Amino acid sequence: MKIKLIVLLLLLSSQLIYSQGFKGGLIGGLVVSQVDGDAYAGYHKIGIQGGIYSRYIFNKSWSLYNELKFIQKGSNQTNKDDPYSDFKIKLNYIGLPFILNYQYNDKFIFGAGLSYGILMSAEVQDGAGIVDQEHLSYHNYDANLIIQIKYTLNEHLWIDVKGSYSIIYITDEAPRQFNNLISFSLGYEF
Repeated sequence: MKIKLIVLLLLLSSQLIYSQGFKGGLIGGLVVSQVDGDAYAGYHKIGIQGGIYSRYIFNKSWSLYNELKFIQKGSNQTNKDDPYSDFKIKLNYIGLPFILNYQYNDKFIFGAGLSYGILMSAEVQDGAGIVDQEHLSYHNYDANLIIQIKYTLNEHLWIDVKGSYSIIYITDEAPRQFNNLISFSLGYEF
């Protein structure tokens, strides 16, 4: 079911990129994340992201931006003095953010929006090893609020920073947990 949904989203996104009035390109970058509610603090989980994006320009100031991307989220806590207290959460998603952008000037764009994620895989590892998949209860989806600051380098290249926070729990287990991340991207527009 997940594969069929991903293929459908890819086909729809590729059609949007080549439709009249739309621009599109490639995106890639790094993600630093944490899981709020896992009893650890700090953006210690480093992951990657990559995919395609499209944007529709309404006028000189406003545009709608969306992505279809693979993104890694989670948590990572290591203790060099006691390796048995290490704890890692690895969550791999297909993300579909929609962001309303405001073009401040020729270089800066500010945006805010929502993102939906489909969980592709989940793994929890503690000091004793990988936790059995049967004991994991992460939701198959994630929804997030997003803020974005984008800087245009030239006609084709841009960089951005996004902050993202879950608006729903990522698990029903107590304590409640939320994805919390900062992403750094490089984009190329065709």
